[in-house]
Amino acid sequence: MSVDKAIIKEEVTNLARFKALNAVVDWGRSHQGSLKSNKERTSMNAGNLLAGDLRIYSAPKALLRHIQWSLNEIFGYPVELDWQPQHLSAGTMATELQWRELKPVASKIASTLKSWHYVRFEVREFSTLAGEGVLYRCTPDLGLHQAVTASTGDVMIHENRLMTALESHKSYETLREAMNLALGTAWDAELECYRRGIGEVSSDKVASI
Repeated sequence: MSVDKAIIKEEVTNLARFKALNAVVDWGRSHQGSLKSNKERTSMNAGNLLAGDLRIYSAPKALLRHIQWSLNEIFGYPVELDWQPQHLSAGTMATELQWRELKPVASKIASTLKSWHYVRFEVREFSTLAGEGVLYRCTPDLGLHQAVTASTGDVMIHENRLMTALESHKSYETLREAMNLALGTAWDAELECYRRGIGEVSSDKVASI
């Protein structure tokens, strides 16, 4: 009798182990799809990065710390800014920053820098998988301008905006003004000398090495 009890007890134990093992296998099968999709999603996100470029052409020295703190907060980690004197505007500094992120940050950077009014800058952001990008340009006199860019970096005007301009402006002059506004021609003209100014500073540094 005791032998039968021992056999029954062993069979019950083996059955419990078998059920536990099946439960583990079933859990693995049920979660295999989600685990795979998480892997694929991570891989997909890693490939779909957003590349960005910020160029601050002139910023008062009193704002440098505030700009640094704001960019650190936007990115979620400390960024390195190499400030150089901007000889085209006395008492101001210039710097550049490039990044690659999964989340878009250009609009936050543009709205933050615009709030100080005295900062001249432009910031671009585009997908590393090609497609449209965005460009923000800002000057103290003109304010902030936003444009859509092609993969080549050229500013684009979408069909809806073109149709609206054609319907709203009957004369050539007013239509031309609308197109110049859409393209950001005035912003481009004002910032061009600062772009060249930074280029000249870089050339001087290379030549002096």
